[in-house]
Amino acid sequence: MTNAERQRRYRQKLKARASGDAVADQVRGAMDRAIDALWAYHERPAPSGLRWSDIDGCTTLAEYRLELEDAQGALLTACRAFLPDFDGLSREEAIAVSAVIEIAEIIGAIPPQPRTLPEEPLPED
Repeated sequence: MTNAERQRRYRQKLKARASGDAVADQVRGAMDRAIDALWAYHERPAPSGLRWSDIDGCTTLAEYRLELEDAQGALLTACRAFLPDFDGLSREEAIAVSAVIEIAEIIGAIPPQPRTLPEEPLPED
C-alpha cells in the first residue's frame, strides 16, 4: 500500500469517527477491551489462591467471552462488580471496564454510579 493510500484510508477513518458512522465499531472495541481486562483478572488467583477459571469452569478466553455474550447484561454486570474502586484491576484494566459502564450510562441503560479509577498501577504479584 502506498503512502497516499494509507493517508486516504486514515482520513476516511477520521471522517467516519467525526460523523458518528464508526460508533458501533468503537463500542465493540470497548467491549472487547473490557472482556480482555476481565479475562486478565479472571486468570489471576482468587483470595483463596485458586484461579477464578478453576472456580467457574471457564478455562479459555473463548469460553469466557461466550459466557459474557450469552446472557443479556452479563458483561455489564461483570464490569459493575468492580465498582466503586475497581479493586483488583490494573489502571488499564479499570479504564477498559469503566468505558463499558460509561457507555451503558450514556445510552440510558443504567443510572450513573460513582467510580474511582486507581491512581497508580497496582503492584504485580
